[in-house]
Amino acid sequence: MVIQWRLALLTGSLLSLLSAVVILTLAQGVRPINWRLALRIEDVRKVVRAIGVKFGESSGFYAYTSVILIYFNAHEVSDLLITSTISPLIFTLIVSAIMTRVKPTKVLMLGYAIFSLINAFMFRINPLLLFAFFGMADAMAYTPQSLYLVSLFRDDIKHIGAGVSYHVASSLGGLMTYLISILISMYGLKAGLVAAPALLLMSCIVSMIALLV
Repeated sequence: MVIQWRLALLTGSLLSLLSAVVILTLAQGVRPINWRLALRIEDVRKVVRAIGVKFGESSGFYAYTSVILIYFNAHEVSDLLITSTISPLIFTLIVSAIMTRVKPTKVLMLGYAIFSLINAFMFRINPLLLFAFFGMADAMAYTPQSLYLVSLFRDDIKHIGAGVSYHVASSLGGLMTYLISILISMYGLKAGLVAAPALLLMSCIVSMIALLV
């Protein structure tokens, strides 16, 4: 068990280091950003839409990698931590390759459809299979975001608009985990975990509606 946790933490650290190297490489030669912005009502609406699109993925990611993972891991499911770490990585690479031929909206919608199914049948699916499906759904809902969120905004605010939307949605998604934890502390483990599929399914529906409007 200790080795599994260390492997998960090491993998995350290496990915973060790789991301930092990529960002520093891409930042070379980039022109300064013009901070004199003129926001419009349309921009605010697009920020709200972008937050809605990411909200479902953020909620699912934080819940599955914290409360839900701890619950199933407490039942001593073999190789669960390895599956929850490797599955998103593998499917992210696959979806990245698919993104060269498919529109982001289609991948996002399909990802949220799969996310909705695994949320609805969370406790009726084998835990290893559940987290394998989680990796696939999260990759499909996460990977296209960099293209989709930026495409919503006009050129002079697209990076700021996408960045603000991304972080606000991530914060709201993180609050879903706290909400589930509060329900568990107030009404017990069974009641709290019964509420988890409903809350996560609701977050996916919000994101699917945001994609369609």
